[in-house]
Amino acid sequence: MNDLRLSIRQTFAAIGIDADPTQQQMHMPRGEQRIQQNAATLDFESTRPQLSVDSTEALHALGKGPNLEWSSGIYSQMKSVFLQQLAQQVEEGKRMANITTSRSAFADLAQNALFAPNPVSYQIASPGYNNVKVQFMPGEVETRITPSPVSIEYTPQPAEIEAQRGKFEIYLRQKNSIQIEVTQYDLYK
Repeated sequence: MNDLRLSIRQTFAAIGIDADPTQQQMHMPRGEQRIQQNAATLDFESTRPQLSVDSTEALHALGKGPNLEWSSGIYSQMKSVFLQQLAQQVEEGKRMANITTSRSAFADLAQNALFAPNPVSYQIASPGYNNVKVQFMPGEVETRITPSPVSIEYTPQPAEIEAQRGKFEIYLRQKNSIQIEVTQYDLYK
């Protein structure tokens, strides 16, 4: 017996994609920058230092001081010198009045008077390392600074961008199809 047979064959569609990437180039030129600053102003004020040297005591110790001060220094000693000399004369008078001693009081007194130091000190000040007085007062410096502002100007440059488009294609690589056939079919074959 011959039967009919139905055959259906199908092929699916296939899509093809062809793509090349986009190329991009960027160039960024430097911006222009300008910085300007005027000089700051400085103002100085100073006072002079002062040096004072007082050497009057050293001059008195050397016997070279002013005459009026030297005379005043000697005059101030006279009262005590007078009282000492008076006491010494009283003592010498008692020694001369004492006749019971074997030594000659007049010879001893003459020898003592010959080699006796002067009771008046003509050197008003004694020499020393600190007779000269030195005083130093440093000056002061006052500084005033007036700052100057900074001026900054910046001009940016635009970026240069180049793009080359890539390729992007979508196409049908294989068509879809359906084949329907009716054929004879023999069961006994």
